[in-house]
Amino acid sequence: MAQTVRVALPRPVRQLFDYRVPEGMDLVPGQRIRVPLGRQRLTALVVELDPPELPNVTLKDVESPLEDWPVLPDQTRELLLWASRYYQHPPGECVFAALPPALRRGAPAELPAPEYWYPATAHTDDLSAQARRQRELLQWLIRYPGQTISTIRSAGFNRSLLKALHERDLVRMATGEDINETAAPWPPAPGVSLNDAQHEVLSSIEQNTDAFQPHLLFGITGSGKTEVYIRHLQQRLVDDPEPESAQALVLVPEISLTPQTLARFEQHFGSRMAVWHSALNATERLQTWSRVRRGEPLILIGTRSAVLLPFSRLITVVVDEEHDSSYKQMEGFRYSARDLAIYRARQSGCPVILGSATPSLESLHNAGEGRFRLHRLTERAGSAGLPETRLIDVRSRPLEGGLSRPLIDQIETTIKAEEQVLLFINRRGFSPVVMCFECGTPIECPHCDARLTYHRFDNCLRCHHCGHQQALPRKCPECGEEALNAVGQGTEKTETVLQQRFPDTPVLRIDRDSTRRRGQLDEMLKPVREGQPCILVGTQMLAKGHDFPAVTLAGILDADGGLFSSDFRGPEHLAQLVMQVGGRSGRAAKTGRVLIQTCQSGHPMLNELCQGDYLSVAWKLLDERKAADLPPATFMTAFRVEGPSMEDSLTVLDELADKVAATAPDIPVLGPFPAIIARKAGRYRAQILLQHQQRPPLHRLTNQLCQYLEQKRLPASLRWSVDVDPQSLD
Repeated sequence: MAQTVRVALPRPVRQLFDYRVPEGMDLVPGQRIRVPLGRQRLTALVVELDPPELPNVTLKDVESPLEDWPVLPDQTRELLLWASRYYQHPPGECVFAALPPALRRGAPAELPAPEYWYPATAHTDDLSAQARRQRELLQWLIRYPGQTISTIRSAGFNRSLLKALHERDLVRMATGEDINETAAPWPPAPGVSLNDAQHEVLSSIEQNTDAFQPHLLFGITGSGKTEVYIRHLQQRLVDDPEPESAQALVLVPEISLTPQTLARFEQHFGSRMAVWHSALNATERLQTWSRVRRGEPLILIGTRSAVLLPFSRLITVVVDEEHDSSYKQMEGFRYSARDLAIYRARQSGCPVILGSATPSLESLHNAGEGRFRLHRLTERAGSAGLPETRLIDVRSRPLEGGLSRPLIDQIETTIKAEEQVLLFINRRGFSPVVMCFECGTPIECPHCDARLTYHRFDNCLRCHHCGHQQALPRKCPECGEEALNAVGQGTEKTETVLQQRFPDTPVLRIDRDSTRRRGQLDEMLKPVREGQPCILVGTQMLAKGHDFPAVTLAGILDADGGLFSSDFRGPEHLAQLVMQVGGRSGRAAKTGRVLIQTCQSGHPMLNELCQGDYLSVAWKLLDERKAADLPPATFMTAFRVEGPSMEDSLTVLDELADKVAATAPDIPVLGPFPAIIARKAGRYRAQILLQHQQRPPLHRLTNQLCQYLEQKRLPASLRWSVDVDPQSLD
């Protein structure tokens, strides 16, 4: 029985805390306990038993355990502590990030066991003809016994029908502990038909599934990567000696993709499916977390934070759209879900599949170095072919809502053919700038180095960086003239122009402003999936993973931003964007077209992308990164400081740069320099970048600099952060 414990507390300090265990109290690693800290009583998590004693230190007593079992199993706890060390983040915040909000506050971890419903009779004769829906539910349960309430709802029934049958003793409920019958899967799993290329990829992946192996699956849009995932999961469950305890993780980058992906997986795995994303309420999150922790045989589809869940026995991991930047947490605990998924697979000794039509240069670099196995799907599944892609040079062309005349003509042709159009513009709102045409002054955010965007639907100006909003003034704040005009275009403006041009065709705007309500996106996309003629206008939400069979024309309104980005990843992101948006077109029998508006029609990369060969472009970009000693050829860490003035922020970073020069002169320092948006929410931001060819020396230096900043105790007005493997230089 342990006499002392080392615990993690949900506090932004880079250390663990020791406590004495009272006599008779038995604790285990991963268990939640209540401990005193100053005048507070906090929920803590046991990390280690009987740590080395600290001399001349009197320890406080643990007050009480919150449960007698570990909420985090050993493997998950090891993952989080490793992530804390790797990403240089306080261990307590890392550990508690893996718990639902209710458990962080100390709520009970126990939930009622899941309920499964079975028929209590083999016939429906006891039901009257008027009880048609009750009869249908009973017939369904007779055919598919052992279903949860969530599966019953997804089959089109509700709890009131179930209650009515239960009151008549026609159905019965069993909990997870006392089930002794086999549940029938619903819906019955249809077969997955694979073509020769998919079979070849699957056979290669299945060669050794009993050991850790990362697989990079490059498949062009529409090539059937999801079918490979599903068949792989089915095969793993068939081959596993203990399928009743087998769990699998499927990561997707966006909440918007979850319903569509979940529906496809539910066709094959039924009630075994579970979902995890930030739109779940507190109760739903706790229920899903508890199912995972209990070791239920789940296939969990989730966004970034799903990788932190307490899986008991993972048999495989899938990361869909592995290139997507949303897998990287940009605030607080800045982890990469893709990289942690690879670490989890290594822990579990299972395969991990990273799938994408536009793999990240990091993953291609790992494939080139032999760390990942590269598999290719270079043809679309079924009868669909690659879309025809061409550039529209918009120099000297008048634009209407960002649309050139050739693009408008193609939209008209597509609508007349009763097909669908998808238009991409990476800008929310009506206009990104409101400018006075008398004095030339744009209206800027009072708190940021950014201009306010005009949103016409609520007639206000809004900052997309700090959230500031204000009414649109009638007169110019600078010169007092009534000469304010909206300049440029966003999704709202393009939507308005299209509604005027095509009044008889639905125009659906898909962006963060139009999909705030839960389930709103799925509701808006319903007519699209039904194949009704319409025009989709949206931001990156439309460019990721959606399958719209009736879309035959995709248009990119402005492709030039990535060519002149201040971020060295700009060209890579542009190439991925062009291929992903173009990949929404022509996914069924009809040939698709992709039109890209640009002022750089002679640019070699854009012309090469028109040929549909992403890998050729990516390998060239990777060679350029290697020649410039940029990631992934080297490793990078960013230190950022924000304060009440730019001078304050740069002074701290100057000291860090001097310390690096004195202690590690072989590690190059870039900066310090202001962030791309130097002032944000009233605070001035700056950064330095550290680079090295090898990870260990850079990691040791990063740890030393973090300790130095902690010991320095900066004024409260200054805040610093560290970002290991940064994905953005903003």
